[in-house]
Parts: sequence; C-alpha cells; structure tokens
Amino acid sequence: MHVIKQPGEVRTASALHPRRRIVWLQRNDGNFAFAEQYHSVSRHEGDLMAEGWATLPPIGLYASAEIAEAEGRAEMSCWSREET
Repeated sequence: MHVIKQPGEVRTASALHPRRRIVWLQRNDGNFAFAEQYHSVSRHEGDLMAEGWATLPPIGLYASAEIAEAEGRAEMSCWSREET
C-alpha cells in the first residue's frame, strides 16, 4: 500500500491523541482504503524519546479513490463530536 493523499491534521477533543488525520491509500490490488493516524509524543523523565505519526490499520475496501475519500471524510467529521 502507498499513500495517495494526506490532508492536514484535525484537532479533536480527545485528551489522549488530540491531533489526528486520515490518509488515503492505494492497495497493492488496485483498490483503495483509508487509515487513521494520530500524532504521538513519547517522553521519559521529561526527555523527548520519539515523536511522529502512528498509523492504525486500513479501513475499507473501495473501488475508487473518490469513494475512499468520501468515507474517510465522513469518519473525520465524527471526531469533532467526541468527548474527552
């Protein structure tokens, strides 16, 4: 799989991972999917150990990038309604 589109991040009400985004993927079989990413920061005794985007498993199996994008954007629209 490879990323075909990566929009900007979305700030959410989640206390654990408030910075999230969706990436759209083209699968090796030619179909499409999307995956959620969250920004992660790891610290040990105040020192920064690691920082970056962690990717969750892909969601869906779509025949076109347009359908995958619409489904991913619908998923993102729910994030603003989450509670901490």
